Amino acid sequence: MVFLPRFYFTLVTAILLALASTWAPDGLAMSLVLTLLLTCAVLADVVLIPRDALRVKRNVPQTLRQAQPFPVELTLFNNSDSALTFQIVDSPPVDFTGSSRPMMIRLLPRLETVQTYSLKSFHRGSFSFGTVFYRITGPLGLIERQGKIDLPLEVQVLPDMTGEGSHDLQLALAGAIQAGRRRSTLRGEGREFESLRDHQRDDDFRHIDWKTSAKRGKLISRHYETERDQRLMILLDTGRLMSPRIGSYRKLDYAVNAAVHLAQIALHKGDLVGYALFNDDLLAFAEPKKGQAQMSHFVRNLTPLQPTRLESDYAGVFHHVMRRCSRRTLIVCFTDLGDPHSANSLLQAALPLMPRHLPVIITVSNSEVLAVTRKIPENEFEVYRHVAAMEIWNDYQKTLVGLRSRGMATVSVPAQELSTAAINEYLRIKETARL
Repeated sequence: MVFLPRFYFTLVTAILLALASTWAPDGLAMSLVLTLLLTCAVLADVVLIPRDALRVKRNVPQTLRQAQPFPVELTLFNNSDSALTFQIVDSPPVDFTGSSRPMMIRLLPRLETVQTYSLKSFHRGSFSFGTVFYRITGPLGLIERQGKIDLPLEVQVLPDMTGEGSHDLQLALAGAIQAGRRRSTLRGEGREFESLRDHQRDDDFRHIDWKTSAKRGKLISRHYETERDQRLMILLDTGRLMSPRIGSYRKLDYAVNAAVHLAQIALHKGDLVGYALFNDDLLAFAEPKKGQAQMSHFVRNLTPLQPTRLESDYAGVFHHVMRRCSRRTLIVCFTDLGDPHSANSLLQAALPLMPRHLPVIITVSNSEVLAVTRKIPENEFEVYRHVAAMEIWNDYQKTLVGLRSRGMATVSVPAQELSTAAINEYLRIKETARL
């Protein structure tokens, strides 16, 4: 039970009348009468506030995406025969951000209303909504009765597929849908022959069919279709190097979103997609397969994934991939090259993958460090920062050069461009038929 301002105003008035009784003979009597009336009014308010007057139902969308706002609907029903004023406070997960403020609603008897507020989560995983707390104001406005309704609700926040790179995803999916209606006719080496057609100015001369051209008296080119049923393995590092935060996300979050985009496109392109999640141990592994079931399984494993403080075991996971993947496979590893020691471990572990497989290392470049190197220092502190940033950036570039000199394909882009870069690299490899 909570006393309202009207109660305190009446109580202060009674006290003042009692204090004034020294020069006002009737003051003490008036104070006693007012105190008695106030007590009776409070008791009346307690009796008149109905119990179990509120019913609440919470509705949350089935699919929640990381960093995407979603509505929460509270359906409130006045179960009593009198109009009541309610103050409602919901209990969303503490990691969510949004406008879950107290709501004041006056409801007529036997009527319901729907109140909506918006939430957002920058974290993936399972989260729980808790109790709905409420207060009911008495008809005399002196007190409020408190109550609570337990509404446990478990929700899953999935990786974001509508953020950075979503435009590239939509374009690629549109191309994949067209490929499903008719066989793709991109030109390039290493593709299956599809048909013959008149030679065009931008056609590769190596695609000219000279025998057919001689018979028809004009240049004829071979038309090729994009190879399907190729294999893609996505390796996702969850070790200590993936824990730094860039904006609202950690590096791992950007890598997870890029991996989901990449897997979605590869499956729509007709390729087989597998994955391995690892840090100092192998957390999950799935051999390359087709179908939406594979994608759903991938997303379920990614949803609770969080970075750890453990050193990643590249040799262990690459050895496992080589042992389980006998056919030539495009192996895309999302990781970070935070220090020369880790980079050297990655290089030594990835070299045995070639030439049977095609490894690609995709990393998040530190745009903040690059910005410091490009800024002219203005004081002694900024000079030290500039020198430290230059050393970090030079070590990072040397690591990339070392990987590329050994024939290792690498992609290094700012975090916001990771999805786009991963998609483009995959499509470029498909276009040039390197698999």
